[in-house]
Amino acid sequence: MEFPGPGIRSEPPLRPTLQLWPRRIVNPLSGAGESNLRPRAPKTPPDPVAPERGLLADVFSNPLDKRELFLVSLSLSKVGKRKIDQEGRVFQEKWERAYFFVEVQNIPTCLICKQSMSVSKEYNLRRHYQTNHSKHYDQYTERMRDEKLRELKKGLRKYLLGSSDLVSPERKQGLANASPREKAAVQPVEDVAGNLWEKLREKIRSFVAYSIAIDEITDINNTTQLAIFIRGVDENFDVSEELLDTVPMTGTKSANEIFLRVEKSLKKFNIDWAKLVSVASTGTPAMVDANDGLVTKLKSKVATVCKGSDLKSVCCIIHPESLCAQKLKMDHIMSVVVNAVNWICSRGLNHREFTTLLYELDSQYGSLLYYTEIKWLSRGLVLKRFFESLEEIDSFMSSRGKPLPQLSSADWIKDLAFLVDMTMHLNTLNLSLQGHSQIVTQMYDLIRAFLAKLCLWETHLARNNLAHFPTLKSVSRNESDGLNYIPNIVALKAEFQKRLSDFKLYERELTLFSSPFSVKIESVQEALQMEVIDLQCNTVLKTKYDKVGIPEFYKYLWSSYPKYRTHCAKILSMFGSTYVCEQLFSIMKLSKTEYCSQLKDSRWDSVLHIAT
Repeated sequence: MEFPGPGIRSEPPLRPTLQLWPRRIVNPLSGAGESNLRPRAPKTPPDPVAPERGLLADVFSNPLDKRELFLVSLSLSKVGKRKIDQEGRVFQEKWERAYFFVEVQNIPTCLICKQSMSVSKEYNLRRHYQTNHSKHYDQYTERMRDEKLRELKKGLRKYLLGSSDLVSPERKQGLANASPREKAAVQPVEDVAGNLWEKLREKIRSFVAYSIAIDEITDINNTTQLAIFIRGVDENFDVSEELLDTVPMTGTKSANEIFLRVEKSLKKFNIDWAKLVSVASTGTPAMVDANDGLVTKLKSKVATVCKGSDLKSVCCIIHPESLCAQKLKMDHIMSVVVNAVNWICSRGLNHREFTTLLYELDSQYGSLLYYTEIKWLSRGLVLKRFFESLEEIDSFMSSRGKPLPQLSSADWIKDLAFLVDMTMHLNTLNLSLQGHSQIVTQMYDLIRAFLAKLCLWETHLARNNLAHFPTLKSVSRNESDGLNYIPNIVALKAEFQKRLSDFKLYERELTLFSSPFSVKIESVQEALQMEVIDLQCNTVLKTKYDKVGIPEFYKYLWSSYPKYRTHCAKILSMFGSTYVCEQLFSIMKLSKTEYCSQLKDSRWDSVLHIAT
């Protein structure tokens, strides 16, 4: 026996692939049954000295012409493809009981989760059942399994018939006689939303304290939608913040009408008025009027239901930033910026040419941001980019026959620079105040911090210290430039103080919640003083407080402090703003378009509840 030489890999002989090819292939170009393959030469084993020839060399040792190779490959490609619809797979009735599947228009559909399979193959159905449902349903006896199957089938029919209202109530009778596929095409969201509503009811029953946030907006159908959110705390200090109801205000929009709608929504969920702590709303007269506003009516209702209770009222502290922007009195700046930006960005040719100019000048920006009054946060970004592209904008507008003389005014540019800095500060505050499940004490701290900054800036500007106004500092040439903007800071400070007047009424209660170990006992309510003293002397709880902080600390607070626990649950349930309502309205604007605005309001409740 001969062995391969050194460096040569020994391989077993490869069987030629042509052995797998059919010996007789009918060629449509030749006679029927005529052989298209030439006689093959006898095969010889591969040369061990030249293993690199390998499979290809062995295959083409008996060459075929191109037409024959094409026909052979075509035959093999046809053999390799499967057509599932021609395999004759039939849904078997035993799978209904085994895997809780039924066939809807030749499509296997799970009765439990309504998911469908692509083909009637037992492996797919079994895998779906074992993965998602077997843990629960394998425990059923045969009798229980049969009863559950009948129940699911009955529920499926009600599910399909009930969904007809989503499209049109008049089609309900027709859908009863429609094909299963037509029924499945109109699956509603009520099943999902109904489960969420039921979970919300369970949460509400466990609340020891709750608050509501109310706001309104006009939708695409010119109908005022009243949004009601609820934020509650259970005995374990778990916080839930959910959409409670959306109510179309088709009639009058008086405070009394709004109160009746809110009362009806609370009654729908069997919510206890005695546990209502506060209401967050906008500053409109219908909401906060001292004589006949919604808040006044809610306070009267709570006082009637639970004597001695005082409903807290919180005016939204998200909006003041945009309101304060009006106090800056910089319309002479904004009008020029908005007109220039919109003229450039709203015309395709101008926008392309301006973008090209920025590229040629090696500008750090490729374009301008389009300004919209609705998105107030865009103001700061637009102003910043406008200021940093002043030379390019001036050159472009002059070349188009629309010069802006203000861009050559030193005083106007200083005002623009101050507005850039101020709006960026306000934007930072606005973003900090946004978000779900914010604690009212944290939001109050942010506003108080901003007030302190305003006082500091007023002092700095009086000394012409522009350390916190970098844009203004970059264009300032005189030592008295800072003095010109002190009135703007004073106006802003007065506006913030006015908006925070509601929180000043509850400052002691908020401080007791956020700083229980450092609060002065003299400032604490008499009913809580004894428990607070015991708490401040408890080193174990003090260590836990230092470790986990607020609000996590209150989950570890012992039951021996019942009054203080109740106080903390009330504060934790308070809304700091109506931001959740504004976020809901953004979702509504995106989803409730002209193409789907005809859905019933009850359907929109389900859609919005799922979306939030």
